[in-house]
Amino acid sequence: MTIGERIKVLRKEKNLSMEDFGSVIGMGKSAVSRIENGVNGTTDQTIRSICREFGVNEQWLRTGEGEMLEQACWIGCPRNTI
Repeated sequence: MTIGERIKVLRKEKNLSMEDFGSVIGMGKSAVSRIENGVNGTTDQTIRSICREFGVNEQWLRTGEGEMLEQACWIGCPRNTI
């Protein structure tokens, strides 16, 4: 699974549209679509934003290894996570 595919899995897990997901991390719907479809890559800044805003394990997002969410977020994160 590519990083774009993992972002799509995360977005769908959170029941967010591309537009809503993008607005949380500061990008447009078309940019999210291009990343999910592998047309564009992701920047370190985008990866950090996704991890911060959604409580995502950075290792999972980058490589697919480990759990999708940071351990603390299973208990309840303050942001757009669960």
